[in-house]
Amino acid sequence: MNDAVYYPFELHCHTLHSDGAFTPRELVKAAAERGLRGIALTDHNTATGNAEALRAGEEFGIVVIPGTEWTTFYGHITVLGGRSDIDWRSVTPANAADKTARAVALGDVAVLAHPYRVGYPVCTGGRSEFPEEIFDALTGYEVFSGLLSDPTNLRAREEYLGLTAAGKKLSALYGRDWHGPGSNNGYGVTMLGISGTLNAENALEAIRRGRTAVADGCGNTIIITPWQA
Repeated sequence: MNDAVYYPFELHCHTLHSDGAFTPRELVKAAAERGLRGIALTDHNTATGNAEALRAGEEFGIVVIPGTEWTTFYGHITVLGGRSDIDWRSVTPANAADKTARAVALGDVAVLAHPYRVGYPVCTGGRSEFPEEIFDALTGYEVFSGLLSDPTNLRAREEYLGLTAAGKKLSALYGRDWHGPGSNNGYGVTMLGISGTLNAENALEAIRRGRTAVADGCGNTIIITPWQA
């Protein structure tokens, strides 16, 4: 029986440790003020802000999942959990599926980020060009990213529904790609169905088990993972 309670999380965040405007503490404070129950810190190719974010999580009562965003020329993958030892510089289209599978085997959750976003010089590789094999290694898929109205989300949703219909066990996630202060209008959240204590490990387990949904800022469900383990 699924006895999970669903909580709002933001699973794609940046700070001054990469290209964000928040300090890690400011990010966690902003999450608490927004009514979130947890975040994942996913700075580009670095985990140096995780320790401060974890301390701030205790201060503000927010679950903090340590992570990083592999930012490559071929696409971005948010890796949540802080357990794997993969050097993002070694990730190529030829080995991306194997590297992702290793991160997952070591206890992390791996999510394809904004798969159809148009790239730009500061953050190259925003659109995924990873081979099809990546979908057998990933844990989740950002069906919606940034503003919910972004037209690239229509393509991502179409691909996600096709992948899950074909049997791929990918959890539906949202990623604001949160970089700093500003309006909260037009953004969503990931709802994680957590069994037991509200903590980082149980949040990761919710993603692994497909107990996820994407909701708008008013709490209305937009898409739910079509399977659960």
